[in-house]
Amino acid sequence: MRVISSLLVVVVGLVPLFVGGPVFALLMTLLGVVGYREYLELVAKVNPSATGTYAQIGYAVVLALGCAPLFEESATSLLLITFLAVVSPLVLLFPRATQPGGFSGWSLACAGSLYLGLPIYSAVATRSSSGTIDAPWLSEAARRLAGEWDPAPRGLAWVLTVVLAIWVGDSVALFAGRRFGRLKLAPTISPNKSREGAFGGIIASMVVGAVSFQTFGLGDWWVGLVAGAAIGLAGQIGDLAESVLKRQAGVKDSGSVVPGHGGILDRIDALLFALPAGFLMAVGLERFGT
Repeated sequence: MRVISSLLVVVVGLVPLFVGGPVFALLMTLLGVVGYREYLELVAKVNPSATGTYAQIGYAVVLALGCAPLFEESATSLLLITFLAVVSPLVLLFPRATQPGGFSGWSLACAGSLYLGLPIYSAVATRSSSGTIDAPWLSEAARRLAGEWDPAPRGLAWVLTVVLAIWVGDSVALFAGRRFGRLKLAPTISPNKSREGAFGGIIASMVVGAVSFQTFGLGDWWVGLVAGAAIGLAGQIGDLAESVLKRQAGVKDSGSVVPGHGGILDRIDALLFALPAGFLMAVGLERFGT
């Protein structure tokens, strides 16, 4: 069922992904806002006093980070919003300086807004990145679906690569773990995950990266192989990271947005780390030439 729900997330996101621009930014921002709400529900189980007024600033942070790449491509807006994400909740604590739990509440609010906001920023910034690709069919598809904004075919190719590498890697890891799993990967965090499954998932992500780079015209296949490995590894760490949060909160799922399949965080946990990894690689390869 996990594979089916993951596939649904991919399919639902494909149309906004191809359209790009504000449509994709809206989808990612909505995912971020719902994810932040689920995060606060987890926090409430650990520290109920940490979900006060100052924690609500996180919604504005996620919204701002989702919209910023559409208007500002430099690091200025990112630095400003990140600074406000850290400072604003602390300022709101001034009148409650002696309130118990304020310190940890401020820390949890900052962490949550950036935990959700930075991946959303990465997704929108990557999708909006300019540049060309050696895949006329994908460039044409991006041009036809884009509205008045830049179709950004290179950005589309990169986000597609990240999403497909994570989805295929996650699916293969699940099947490989069930079929060959013997050694536990992180028994105290996620008892059902095995090292064999993790290895199979990374290999699958590497294959997807190599095929995507060739199919989407991003560069040499071996560069895609390395990119796929990095994306797959980041995704698995992101998966385990969200499991740690649920362990701390003492819950099995982050929410119930998708009945029977958990919450939004359960569906995008791997992407929360994979999207920033993809963004950094896309920027780095563009800057240093490939």
